[in-house]
Amino acid sequence: MLTDSGEIDCTFYTMGFLSEYRELYVEELTLLKKIQSFGKMYSKADMERVDNVVMKLLYRVFSNLYSATMLTTTALKNKRIAFYQLPIGIVLRCCFIDCLFALYIQNLDKNRAYEDLDLRSVEYANSLLERREVYRDQVKSTGLKFDDGFIDHLWELSLEDNFLHLLAFDESIEGIELTKQSKTQLQKSGFSRSKSARINEQKDFLIKKAGVDQLAMKLYSYYKYFSQYEHFSENGHGDVMVSSKEDGNDNIHFPSCIRVLRSAVDEIMKGFKLNKC
Repeated sequence: MLTDSGEIDCTFYTMGFLSEYRELYVEELTLLKKIQSFGKMYSKADMERVDNVVMKLLYRVFSNLYSATMLTTTALKNKRIAFYQLPIGIVLRCCFIDCLFALYIQNLDKNRAYEDLDLRSVEYANSLLERREVYRDQVKSTGLKFDDGFIDHLWELSLEDNFLHLLAFDESIEGIELTKQSKTQLQKSGFSRSKSARINEQKDFLIKKAGVDQLAMKLYSYYKYFSQYEHFSENGHGDVMVSSKEDGNDNIHFPSCIRVLRSAVDEIMKGFKLNKC
């Protein structure tokens, strides 16, 4: 992994087995070091909103890539590539989504970028209303003997504290209840769209931009490829759980995948420098 000084520890690179995953390990570590150095450079910078979002996305990429690297390390230790291929692919899928969105938000004009970010905040707040059961379990895990009604009240209070401006109100006989913002409410608030851009819309926008069109298509292609890892299919399950003793790959060359990710990170960093206040 990365040492305290930021150097790459290539202990496993010297081990004489599974050449593709040794290469993958080095590619992962090289990209981790690049993102880490970039983050340190701007850790105290006063950033414009889009740059701040992009930095958070790079942190997500770093975190997920770090986890993928840990899985790669374990695969090398145990010589069980096929077993770890599925979780590595699922984690990398998140990296490709985040890179695609970072490029998308960087290439929008300021007003449209801000609107998309605001819509995502509303969508996030709306989704919280569907997570009541998770909050109940969290409270109950403390050992406190609260009934569900009281826990629900605490849940709504926590939403009011943090997301009040992103939610709507519904008056009923029992009183005022927090509800999701509807399409009509968003339109009344001045939004030109009712949903933030989906992943295919981001791709369609970027492939019309000279300089990032081919990269965007590659990112989207890898995202779609790794989506087969996330979504179960009875017939497709074997593709990502191959029984081969040596590699277990289902026609994917993982080091090349990381190199595409690195190209995306390079482009994102270049865009960040242009947007910096």
